[in-house]
Amino acid sequence: MPGMENSAEQKKLVYVRFPTNPSSYIFDAGELELRKGDSVLVNTEVGQSVARVVEAGVEVDETKLGEIKPIVRKLEEKDLARMEGSREKEREYQKYCRERIEARNLPMKLVRVEQAFDNSKTTFYFTSDGRVDFRDLLKDLVEKYRMRIELRQIGTRQETAMLGGIGACGRELCCNAYLCNFQRISVKMAKYQNMTLNPTKISGICGKLKCCLAYEKDVYSDLITNLPKVGKKVYVRQGAGSVVSINVIEQTFVARLEDRRFLKCNAADAMTEEEFLSLDSAEMVESAAGDAGRSERKTEQSGAKKSERRPSARQAREGASEGEGRKRSRRPRSRSRNKNKKPQNAAAGNAAPQKPAEQKPAGEQKRRPRRRPRNKSSDA
Repeated sequence: MPGMENSAEQKKLVYVRFPTNPSSYIFDAGELELRKGDSVLVNTEVGQSVARVVEAGVEVDETKLGEIKPIVRKLEEKDLARMEGSREKEREYQKYCRERIEARNLPMKLVRVEQAFDNSKTTFYFTSDGRVDFRDLLKDLVEKYRMRIELRQIGTRQETAMLGGIGACGRELCCNAYLCNFQRISVKMAKYQNMTLNPTKISGICGKLKCCLAYEKDVYSDLITNLPKVGKKVYVRQGAGSVVSINVIEQTFVARLEDRRFLKCNAADAMTEEEFLSLDSAEMVESAAGDAGRSERKTEQSGAKKSERRPSARQAREGASEGEGRKRSRRPRSRSRNKNKKPQNAAAGNAAPQKPAEQKPAGEQKRRPRRRPRNKSSDA
């Protein structure tokens, strides 16, 4: 047993990644001195394949791992020239396969073609919404190239990892750059981070939820436990209310009190119902009086500002018309009656003597009718 432990400690384990698979695998480097980014040749179930070193000097518990395969060797210049010839063949295979897919009208999309390093096998990767009967397509490819061919269906996330691209952040896609495996992403992660549940905002190029939503999942899940849930009843020093919104990063929440006020509080301001009831009544009254005084001062200031406002042009015209109407109503009646009278001559000589009017008894004047009788002219 001690000898086995010493042999296990001497192993140099590295993580390698294949061009068509975002997952990383552990291999034994042996006596090779490898660094991150080196291209190596490894043995797989389908034959020899080329992989890229993602991380060197890995420390893991080997007892939990199965058989660890060794790395054959590091790629040389002649190997790189051989790989260039294989890339040209892959482009030719891909062009012919797409022609046959269109000719047979198959509901599938060809993504990539990979040929093994020893030319023992060629794999065609494609995507489709459902299952596809590609037996006739496989016959066409075998008859054309006379080699071992495999058609493998993959998902949209694996397609994006193979092709690569630029994400919404402006950087290279994480799945194509450094991710070792695909984590399970859920909408609950976006809710914890207080993000808008808009599919265009939280979805990536592949159409699935962004992998970066899982990066800060643990931090947000720990911080959100300090805050009350939205809609829950909460007690603060100013009174009781319900939570309207929360801010996980600032560790604050907005509560609507029973008097319809909105109050921004820290996570430490929330208290239990027993703590709220145990508060000193005088302290609560004092705080309420202070809040009422501040509200009264605000109302007075707003009222003073409204009174200082300059009247509009329409209000000024209406006030002027009302003032003129009042002046006209105050004029004496005698002035309006004397307007119709004729002016008397100033010189007495020019004016003819007027005959005094006959005075009659008061009784006759009262009995005299206002209108002249009609038969008076006939009697005369």
